[in-house]
Amino acid sequence: MKVLRNSTTALTLALIVALTALGSGCDYARKVIAKDKVNQGAIQYNQGHNQQAREFFVSATETDPAYTTAWLYLGATLVKEYNKEIDETKKKELANHALEVYKKALSLAGENCINIDNALSYIAVIHQDLNNKEEYFKSMEDRATNKCSKKEVKAQSYFSIATKYWQYSYDQTTRYQDKMQLAKDPFHYRNMDYPDALPDKQRTLEYIAKGFGYIEKVLEIDPENEEAMFYKGMLYREQEKMTKDPAKHKELDQMAVKTAADATELQKKKQAEEAARKAQEQAAPKS
Repeated sequence: MKVLRNSTTALTLALIVALTALGSGCDYARKVIAKDKVNQGAIQYNQGHNQQAREFFVSATETDPAYTTAWLYLGATLVKEYNKEIDETKKKELANHALEVYKKALSLAGENCINIDNALSYIAVIHQDLNNKEEYFKSMEDRATNKCSKKEVKAQSYFSIATKYWQYSYDQTTRYQDKMQLAKDPFHYRNMDYPDALPDKQRTLEYIAKGFGYIEKVLEIDPENEEAMFYKGMLYREQEKMTKDPAKHKELDQMAVKTAADATELQKKKQAEEAARKAQEQAAPKS
């Protein structure tokens, strides 16, 4: 987050006096004091003094409870704190506290799109860290579909969801791989047809279907997103592992290979364009 400049005590007091003279002095004074506390806290935060920063931000939220920036900064200190915490119980408590702080910030964000996206992004990250799968997906959906979402944010959010579903599927198909067949065919059929494995089979098929759905949303927004294309190929591989019919299995193998090749070509094209752009910039006369 951007560091706000530190206000001197003398300047702050002078401004409070001036605002008080204008009327509604108490309300103005609280806002000025809260902003000064956030300024002080931001300096401490960026210097690595997390505890001191947190104290400033807590004080700012107490001084002006409607000050969204103070809540966002407070949440950032809590996220940093729980990421360093070793004790799992304390880690979870801090993460849940951070979650409530960011929900508060979101409720105060109003029409401020930067604050809305900041809060939603952190809410999603915290749910991910807490392994709250459904809440994570909902938060990412909210980030993609809220009134402020631009194309880049939508694509980024959908991509994050898609890759998460791919990972869930990959974890399952790795569990059920046959070591005897692995060297011959790493994408061999995963046998989940016995009763105890059927729930895992159903979940894996759902993960793949949802992964494809979100990857297509990314490609609708950005047809030349090579990362999304690579993951589409990887999802074909997951589908291949879950396909018993030899003809369909071979078809999926070919689709995976083609999609990966297309993504590689697109990646090379972008790299060449970027290299040409840099060369042109270097060749341009210096003023």
